[in-house]
Amino acid sequence: MRPDLSRLRRQLTLRYALFSVLLLLVFAAAVYRQVSEARRSLLSLQLQQLASTAAAELPLLHHEHDEMARGNLPQHPKVPLTADFATVEWGADHKRIRWFDPDLQELVAEGDFQPAGTTVPPPARRGVTTVLPLANGMAIWRPVISRSAPGTGKPALDGYVSVALSSAAAEAELTRLRQGLLIGIVVAGLVAAAGGQWLVGVSLRPVRRQIEKLVRFTADASHELRHPLTAIRALIGTLRHGSGLEGAQPVVGEKLMLIDQTTDRMGRLVDDLLLLTRFDRQIDDRIGMVPFQLEELVEDLADLYQDSSREQGLRLITDLQGPAHVVGHPQQLRQLLGNLLVNALRFSPRAGTVTLALRLQGEAVQVWVDDQGPGIPPEQRQLVFERFWQADASRSGSANTGLGLAIARSIAEVHHGKLQAIEAPGGGCRMQLTLARQA
Repeated sequence: MRPDLSRLRRQLTLRYALFSVLLLLVFAAAVYRQVSEARRSLLSLQLQQLASTAAAELPLLHHEHDEMARGNLPQHPKVPLTADFATVEWGADHKRIRWFDPDLQELVAEGDFQPAGTTVPPPARRGVTTVLPLANGMAIWRPVISRSAPGTGKPALDGYVSVALSSAAAEAELTRLRQGLLIGIVVAGLVAAAGGQWLVGVSLRPVRRQIEKLVRFTADASHELRHPLTAIRALIGTLRHGSGLEGAQPVVGEKLMLIDQTTDRMGRLVDDLLLLTRFDRQIDDRIGMVPFQLEELVEDLADLYQDSSREQGLRLITDLQGPAHVVGHPQQLRQLLGNLLVNALRFSPRAGTVTLALRLQGEAVQVWVDDQGPGIPPEQRQLVFERFWQADASRSGSANTGLGLAIARSIAEVHHGKLQAIEAPGGGCRMQLTLARQA
């Protein structure tokens, strides 16, 4: 049958939309990664700035702590440092700052943020600035070194600063970014699908016109060929059965018989082309479909080909299960199954067996024909249904035009069925037809 351009259009549109969505996904992933890394870098920079500010406050905290120890200042659990650290972005719920003396005794803490993880590195890393990842943010540990110790002039350790910042604000931004990118991808995918549908439709218009021209040409040529072939056969019949061959040599009669056989074969070929053209035009044949018992049609075909199979030294056996009630064109299905039987009889070796079977499979009915020929290689099982395709010598014959299985496949498609070539259980080839069964 002709290519289903509507289906091809849908497939191309779907592929175009999928490609567009994939491209957008890659772009969105790259954007999201860049923004995520930028937010992480910004969080790290703010963390370092806050740690530097906190480190600058450590000497003041030491002084206040000493004054409290001497009793010059009242005892209080927390030194308020709102001027430097209680900013709008990093409120008390989003930060946690802790100051330690050199013995790791906490001097004071600022902020209510609860870090999900440790903010104090192991002993081997406490002497250097260390960034510590948290499940809900990021922390930094920083030793504070004074310029010189009293009386020695050498750098001295004043203590440590631990700063932790929440990543809640950054995660909220990234969540909004993900949602925005997802909505954008969906909208862009729909727009790409609509645009692809239009573009593919415009691109397929010339192809559709060429196919229509080819179908019309095939139909017209086949129709016009029938008249001269009919005239040739009529003329040959007149010469053979009339008085036109009186006194002619026997070889002339033999040549006329060959011409008659060739003309008859060409006539069948033209009829097959006309039938295929009808299928190509997608004529709706549902009006002519009738309900009938498929197993009775199959049994009649088996009786019809019994004599032919015996003449070829073959055994035709049937294995039918019924009732198989279907709706379709009996003559077309008879032609379909007849083509399958003819092929099976042609390719089976002498003294071989051809099996014609019918089985009920749930809501479907399957009819298959098994031969004992050389079989069909897997890579050729779809090609055998192409028009004018010829297999090798073991699967072809001089009288084979290459249209029988193409017509069979077209008839199966008209009946919304499936015809496929598979390997027979005992070797050879199985041609299997699957149709919907009527309740």
